[in-house]
Amino acid sequence: MDNHEWWVRILKGAVWFVAMTIVMGWIARSRITDRKNKSPNTLTPPHSLLIIGLIGFLLFGGVAVFSNVYSNGTETWWTTAGFAGVALAGLAIVIDYVIARHQLSESGLCYGRWFGSRRSLQWSELRTVRYAPLTKWFRLETTNGEVARISAYLTGLPEFARLVLKHAPSDSIEEETLFILQATADGNPPPVW
Repeated sequence: MDNHEWWVRILKGAVWFVAMTIVMGWIARSRITDRKNKSPNTLTPPHSLLIIGLIGFLLFGGVAVFSNVYSNGTETWWTTAGFAGVALAGLAIVIDYVIARHQLSESGLCYGRWFGSRRSLQWSELRTVRYAPLTKWFRLETTNGEVARISAYLTGLPEFARLVLKHAPSDSIEEETLFILQATADGNPPPVW
């Protein structure tokens, strides 16, 4: 590897890191600022996720189609599948934006699911409340085994955290999660990056 190659790799990595930091900062800010025009008892994805999902779907779907329509001899089935896979991930973000509407109340949570009907749970029925930092969601499990996952990307998390802290059985909240819920209730939700 000559001197030019390693500088190019470092520059590409730095550009990617800066771009991802900007995008994730935008998502983190928008989950707070998007809250102003919404119902205080509704958890919804911020508009930034819809925009990212649409751009990803249209851009990578277009590249998958374009690379096969205007063939230059370098396309293969796996490059098309890769572009189509990223486009489908963008579509999944758009679908989640539409489906992920959760209603909070003093008694519990009514939440949407990807597959199946809307469900509800009572705060008093919670067996465990845990935050998963890798997947960025709160995992709520009831005494009958029902599981709800609340994404850290949603708007309205401070109200969610206040209600969980107020109404969930104290022994159901894991110790590390308790600190995260307290910070979230104070307006400092978990990081998205």
